[in-house]
Amino acid sequence: MHASATEAGLRLALDRAAFEGRIVEASWYGDAAPVVPLGETFHARRLRLIATQVGAVAPAMRGRRTHAERLALALAQLDNPAYDALLEGPTWFENLPAAMPRILAPGGLCHVITYES
Repeated sequence: MHASATEAGLRLALDRAAFEGRIVEASWYGDAAPVVPLGETFHARRLRLIATQVGAVAPAMRGRRTHAERLALALAQLDNPAYDALLEGPTWFENLPAAMPRILAPGGLCHVITYES
């Protein structure tokens, strides 16, 4: 699964994929046109580069679960404490201007923003 939205990240994913590996590209590049090595070992290792889009489920997988079942499964995963290791923060919304350089620094995790109710 590649989601860095960087040319270097996609190149790394292609480089690290095993023989007949599948890279699921979850990044959104907008109007950028990344240059990636689809020669080199891409063909020799029979790699597959698959696009994903969060607005739809692939036709072959749509019949496995209903929309409600997929939502319930996703919400249940939020209770898994293992995912807490991917979070940092929280930062109060009004403190965001001062915190943004740190939040946007390379290597950061998913940052939690807290809003007043």
